[in-house]
Amino acid sequence: MHFASAVCLVLLARAPSAQAPPPAPAAAIEAKFRDLLLKTQQQRHFPGACAGFALPDDQSGAIAVGFEDDAGKVPLTTASKMFSGSIGKTYVAAVALQLMAEGKLQLDGKVQDVLGKQDWYARLPNHDAITFHQLLTHTSGIPEHVWIQEFQDAVVKTPDRAWTPVECITYILDKEPVCAPGAQWSYADTNYLVVGLAIEQVTGRKFYDLAQERLLTPLSLRDTLPSTRRDLPGLANGHGSGVAFFTGDTVVAGKYFVNPVFEWCGGGFCCTTRDLARWCKLLFSGKVIPKALQQAHLDGVPAPRGITENYGLGCFVTSSPHGPAYGHSGIMPGYQSYMLYYPELQVAVALQYNTDNPRQVGPMKRMVDELAGIVQAELAAAAGAKK
Repeated sequence: MHFASAVCLVLLARAPSAQAPPPAPAAAIEAKFRDLLLKTQQQRHFPGACAGFALPDDQSGAIAVGFEDDAGKVPLTTASKMFSGSIGKTYVAAVALQLMAEGKLQLDGKVQDVLGKQDWYARLPNHDAITFHQLLTHTSGIPEHVWIQEFQDAVVKTPDRAWTPVECITYILDKEPVCAPGAQWSYADTNYLVVGLAIEQVTGRKFYDLAQERLLTPLSLRDTLPSTRRDLPGLANGHGSGVAFFTGDTVVAGKYFVNPVFEWCGGGFCCTTRDLARWCKLLFSGKVIPKALQQAHLDGVPAPRGITENYGLGCFVTSSPHGPAYGHSGIMPGYQSYMLYYPELQVAVALQYNTDNPRQVGPMKRMVDELAGIVQAELAAAAGAKK
């Protein structure tokens, strides 16, 4: 070997190696999300989970861990869709608020002025006094139909039946109200079925058609589907724990155990977790709600702290280790979901499990806040690396 060549090799060996560029924030966030959910799965033994995020620059990402089946042969993936349960109320409220901005509904207007001519309406508890604000904030005093055992039994016994909203509402007609209108917070899917019927009354259109035209298509939420049939494409199997309606696998041979249309405006959508995070950011960062109603959207009423601190117009208004947070949770037989937007971070995080067992997944808000902390740290690291 020539001396000059040897010296050159020594110098090269001593020279600092070229550093690879730091991973993009989204990739680093996905890796940390995966680590946390895998660790939590080992502790709690839930079948599977997906977590997604949307960043200030509109980058989004998602990860999936676990399986759809108990045998561990069908992995849950980021393309898997799951029911988002009551998070669907956020879409309903968004359409309602858009219509209010257009003068087709009035936030403080009486519901009776829109639906009073329907033959069932006079049998609705508090029918002559409730307002749309009270329906949207769950302060109408209308009882909840979903947890009536007779209703759940009827849904399970007729799995192919496409329940209409009025058929569902029938289960609480002529019942005593929970409270006087506006007196207290009392959550009920029934409120949102009434809102949906009012939306259809003033527009002459089907709610799902309006949601598609006003929200899903223009916002490119291509992996979010209305829950209108049993064989929804890409729906992951969920695990029913008996908390509501059903125990066992919720999807067999590509079909949900019942027609999910009974949920309608009480929830009524299935989606990927990435789409859910993107929707959360779009909704609460001012891209959906008309400017004149954005403050009203988040002007919440006190709610039981175990659920959320305050409840706005179809949304949780709460606090977090990262400042204020806005979002919603949801449960549907076989699935649980939670999403939050953190305005101080300009970040949204969504989390979904393919089990409806609350003990198995633990406190979902705490986990979403922890995931948001990962996002915050990785964004800060990425910003520091650029300096």
